[in-house]
Amino acid sequence: MTTDLARSIAEAYRWQRRLGHRQIAASHCQIVADPAHPNVWDSNHADNVTAQTPAEIDSVFAAMDRHLAHTPWRVIHTDCFTPDGFLARLALDDFEARPVTIQMALDGDLAERGPEIELRHVAGDADWDALLRLVLADHAEGRRTNQDLPFDISAGMVAGYRAKSDAYHFHMAIQDGRPVAYGAHAAAPNGAGMIEDLFTLQSARRGGIATAMIAAFSDRLRAAGCHTIFLGALATEHPKHLYARLGFRPVTLARAWVRRARGAS
Repeated sequence: MTTDLARSIAEAYRWQRRLGHRQIAASHCQIVADPAHPNVWDSNHADNVTAQTPAEIDSVFAAMDRHLAHTPWRVIHTDCFTPDGFLARLALDDFEARPVTIQMALDGDLAERGPEIELRHVAGDADWDALLRLVLADHAEGRRTNQDLPFDISAGMVAGYRAKSDAYHFHMAIQDGRPVAYGAHAAAPNGAGMIEDLFTLQSARRGGIATAMIAAFSDRLRAAGCHTIFLGALATEHPKHLYARLGFRPVTLARAWVRRARGAS
């Protein structure tokens, strides 16, 4: 795997996180803001950090305080292109390192495709309500979030998904007439195709639904002309082994760092 591939994946993730939100070009970073949902970390954060010197790093923190004053959180997404000096400063300044994500790219064809499934594109209000119920089940389980999130944050995340939906396409897997799983895919402007936010209800697991969603999304991304198909796997969770078995290979690591703003209660 090459540096160019890692950069393509990093750029695609940055593009996806910014969809549907206010974007602010600051000194040595990019800031994403959503004042309507101040407690949703992915909607209020900084990324693409290039700061290396103490003065540059201070300017990133100052920009976050200026543009993210509506939220009590300071969240920074980092990847393999984030300077080591900045990462060290985050650790020194008591930012909490969230579980690392392994960014994995499909190497060749999928080794398995799973069963035939019914996929429903999330479009109207009823679909978004159904997706919210699945997201609430996902967050109550807490495996992907590492915490049981309150309703307002879960609802805010789904609102963010909906704001991205022109380019970031959510689908639900339907089994016996009811939604049992969800996932999303998007073709980034740089030609990288991403598959993200995969979740299956515990009662519907071990039937190949996740594999079938990945196969369907991969087909659509290939048809859209994507030269790369990738997804993210939490290093602490079992799905990484499924993805590796399907033919996804590790490329690089990414993670979020979180701290309450100084003076925030």
